[in-house]
Amino acid sequence: MSTNVDEQLRSELARIERPLAHAGFLIGEVRIVDEGSWGRLDAIIEGCNIAGKIQIHLGKKGRISIVPQGNAARAIAAVLEATGSDVTTSPNPSRTTPLQPSNTKPPALTQNAEGLSKLKPATRRTSVRGNPGELVVDCSKFGGSLIGPTEWRGVLFLSTGEWQDVFHSPLYERGHNNLGEFLAIIDACQRLERGELKCVTLWSDSKTALSWFRTGKIRTTIDVDGQCDAAFAAAVSDGRKWLESANRLEWFAMMSRWDTSVRGENPADFGRK
Repeated sequence: MSTNVDEQLRSELARIERPLAHAGFLIGEVRIVDEGSWGRLDAIIEGCNIAGKIQIHLGKKGRISIVPQGNAARAIAAVLEATGSDVTTSPNPSRTTPLQPSNTKPPALTQNAEGLSKLKPATRRTSVRGNPGELVVDCSKFGGSLIGPTEWRGVLFLSTGEWQDVFHSPLYERGHNNLGEFLAIIDACQRLERGELKCVTLWSDSKTALSWFRTGKIRTTIDVDGQCDAAFAAAVSDGRKWLESANRLEWFAMMSRWDTSVRGENPADFGRK
């Protein structure tokens, strides 16, 4: 594969990833088609209630254009046009559903026999295997700075042999990775407590977050209220309060650390390393 083509396509994807995430769209599976002096990147869009896909085209003269596809085409195009991207849409795109703002509460969840939300039926493609009832969480923070855009999610291994997204946090503008890992565990426990989910084992690959949960103490040197955004700081405060009254030992008994050297990549990982 041409390194130059691959780099240009991935660079454009990285440029638009954050604006898309702020609008509720996350980048899923990525595939690159390289034809030497030109190429195309196909990316599945995840984390929204309407299906979508984008194609990033690199022309022979170096011009880059983006083609949104699927039911989310118009909504994606609106986001990308605001970034100054060269966007092309189908002359007769499919009807779309308005985007749900990330700061609003989602509709009430309805559950099936495995305790899964029917609002997010998408399954995650990965070679990593699990056991039915395993719930795995992970957090992602954009950029190399200590504080930055942060989100987390949980995936459950189904009896059908697939991982399914079962919850996804809002994208916080200024969050912290270790705190996000901790909040992912708290989020999962609260959903289990409310009966929104069912699982056999809860996994996290963060030694720090698991230690904070076990001891009931968040040991961080950052000024959460001063350095993080208000919504993230409130989530941390709520997490502390919940943990103070929770039966930590009982909850911790169902937790394990996901060891990537033994089991492979965390199936809830966002792939942004």
